[in-house]
Amino acid sequence: MRSISEIQSLIEQGENGAVEFKRADVRPESLAREITAFSNTNGGSILVGVDDNGTVIGIDSRKNIEEWTANVVRNNVVPATRQEISLCMFGGKQLLIIEVPRGPDKPYQTIDGKFWVRVGSTNRMATKEELSRLFQQAGLVHYDIAPLEGTQRADLDERKLHDYWSDYYSIDYLALEEVDRRRLLLNADILLNREDEDQVSVGGLLLFGREPQRRLPQSAIVFAVFDGVELIDDLLDKQEIVGTLPELIRQTKVKIRTFLPRPATFSGLQREERPAVSDNVIREAVVNAVCHRDYSIANRKTAVYIFRDRLEIISPGRLPNTLTVEKILTGNSAPRNHFLLKYLDNMKFIDGLGRGVPMMRREMGERLRYQEEGEILRLLLDFETPLV
Repeated sequence: MRSISEIQSLIEQGENGAVEFKRADVRPESLAREITAFSNTNGGSILVGVDDNGTVIGIDSRKNIEEWTANVVRNNVVPATRQEISLCMFGGKQLLIIEVPRGPDKPYQTIDGKFWVRVGSTNRMATKEELSRLFQQAGLVHYDIAPLEGTQRADLDERKLHDYWSDYYSIDYLALEEVDRRRLLLNADILLNREDEDQVSVGGLLLFGREPQRRLPQSAIVFAVFDGVELIDDLLDKQEIVGTLPELIRQTKVKIRTFLPRPATFSGLQREERPAVSDNVIREAVVNAVCHRDYSIANRKTAVYIFRDRLEIISPGRLPNTLTVEKILTGNSAPRNHFLLKYLDNMKFIDGLGRGVPMMRREMGERLRYQEEGEILRLLLDFETPLV
């Protein structure tokens, strides 16, 4: 239950992405819309008995409002959600406070079949892209095995395919008959047949494409080095890294190692240098960024920033439904991109056992931090000794 000071703070800040005011005469469909939007986004608090302008008017006119609210939650939101509902006195008037957590079973919809999301202080129906991400977060659809419109077999690099099948399965791909190559690609979900037309899957292009960024520009990595600790500080280097995911991983790791500071200590008469972040941590962080990001977010690229005091890796896409920052730190995982995970595992970039983040945390300790901010996940790796 909220304290008086917490309620005062909520009212003073006004309606925003996490706070909504409702009068006592709120209709069931309106309340259901608010609960659905908060559940599909990041959760929030609904104060019933407060006008839109923040005036406390109370709910004295309605009896059994707790039971009424519970019925709205149970009957007007699909699937039903669990909220903390409590009555409290504030300024001599009774308020109902509904605490809506970020829903674990996205996507949620109102009983009329509409999916709502919270944007700022308002709710709106989810766009096609937002709805796709909600289903992805629920594990109901996987964007990495969706067909990529406008692609064809020629968009795949036959040499990359041969190297993969040869290394992992000992199959001489280039020696196969054309019909056998096509069958192999279809069975592997690298190629998809839709209405008698072959198209490359998103994951297939990311792993084996000739120029993946032509079709998926968001798959590039933005790399930048700053002469300071903020984005507004002078740039020392900036470039866009392109290629397939294996190429992105290798190139990004090399770029980080090139610009990463190497603090020196003395052992006797000799100077010993070691990178501010180890190769193992760099590798794991970069692999996670390209493997687990949400590629359906077309307007955001993965970003790798080196500041004087830290390395930051920013991945588009919030954590899937059941995951929290606390869970991933202990090795819990719920992969978004099963196709990419499988192939990167086969290529020996990862082991698929969920050990990566705990390994990084063991080595970095409190210098490793995750921050979930809207549609991005930010990994911060602090240096022990910031550059001056």
